[in-house]
Amino acid sequence: MRELLLQNWQLVAGGLIAAVVLLVAFLSLRAAPYPYERRGVMLGPAEINFFRTLQSAVREDWIILSMVRLTDVIKVRPKTRQHQIWQSRIFGKHIDFVICDYETLEVKLAIELEDISQRRGERRARDRFVNTALTAAGLPLLRVKVEEKYESSAVRKDIEDALGIAKKKKMR
Repeated sequence: MRELLLQNWQLVAGGLIAAVVLLVAFLSLRAAPYPYERRGVMLGPAEINFFRTLQSAVREDWIILSMVRLTDVIKVRPKTRQHQIWQSRIFGKHIDFVICDYETLEVKLAIELEDISQRRGERRARDRFVNTALTAAGLPLLRVKVEEKYESSAVRKDIEDALGIAKKKKMR
């Protein structure tokens, strides 16, 4: 055994050094706090402005969620060829707002705010992909231009139109 250790002293020394390095790395990582911090606000000023109007427009009929991952709203059909490629195309994308059924929280409508960034080529390509993906999944999408001020009744009408809800006209 001693002869074997003497013949392979370089291998033994390398193993000991590696073990010490791993031990030090493990202890230093264990002692350090996680490298996370709060992001702060969830929405920018334009989204907050629209969100407040949206809350008023939907009243207690629906629930609003903001900054929802596209993968939480749609999924790749089972047994799809190249499943992982299709999954990766929706991974990392978000929808500005979704409107959900009050009782079941089923997503009924996706809403995207359109601002100046939609003019960029890569953003237009992203928006075309999201439009097509949501259409394929059977989920309506409402695109709303960023405005300084919104009318709750107009937003409500846009939502009802997107959901195919016909208002009953009052009989005279």
